[in-house]
Amino acid sequence: MIGELEKTLQNFDPISLKQLSDYKLLNRIDTKYICNINSLPLILNNSHKDFRIQQINNDRIFNYESLYFDTPDLKTFFDHHQGKRLRYKIRFRKYVDTGNAFLEIKKKKNYIRTDKKRTELEFAPIISDEHLDFLKEHIQVPEAGFHPSIWTIFNRITLAGRDHLERITIDTNISFKDENSKTINLPNMAIVEVKRNRTGDISPFTQILKDLRIRPFGISKYVLGNVLLSPDIKHNRFHKKVVTVNKICNGTKFNY
Repeated sequence: MIGELEKTLQNFDPISLKQLSDYKLLNRIDTKYICNINSLPLILNNSHKDFRIQQINNDRIFNYESLYFDTPDLKTFFDHHQGKRLRYKIRFRKYVDTGNAFLEIKKKKNYIRTDKKRTELEFAPIISDEHLDFLKEHIQVPEAGFHPSIWTIFNRITLAGRDHLERITIDTNISFKDENSKTINLPNMAIVEVKRNRTGDISPFTQILKDLRIRPFGISKYVLGNVLLSPDIKHNRFHKKVVTVNKICNGTKFNY
């Protein structure tokens, strides 16, 4: 499948990292979808006329690592579980291929809009005073502070609209790891995210997914990773989503 996927990506015209900076969309509307990785060649074959693909040197698939931070009582996880409209997540994101790392705050401002703040810093597995200074500019830091929670590790393909402001990310080879090095792998699942600056007409990519009966599926990698790594954690709000992920992954068993 990886060989077929890489072959399909050669149909796209490239866009450089510098050109892609015009598509940052740090304040945006996110719509997520999940599908089996076997669906990706068809999706991509139908989209190369309307999108270009990020390319660095000759590479079009890139390695990402994210370390999420949470409070000892998992405030950011349970804010999501309780359905709070205003919530946030804290993470260090490392771009493995380039070596860049950013401390990021993803703030959910309402049910559809995401505001991301980020600063480039040297990666660290702890929150230092320098990191706290950045966080305090944007959120009220809990008294208990933030501690390392889980890792998410994945490959990413990034597309940019040829004639419209839109960015598509496709994450594959997804795995989660906790502080005890327990690991869960999802080799058959892809998470697709459509990122736009406003609502409006259906984008070409969204129409392709709709035609293939792939529907929006709100999912957070941080939430999913927590549930799969710690199935005893309270997660009744997410139970149906985990069951759906199981089906998408061809019945992969999570000891769930």
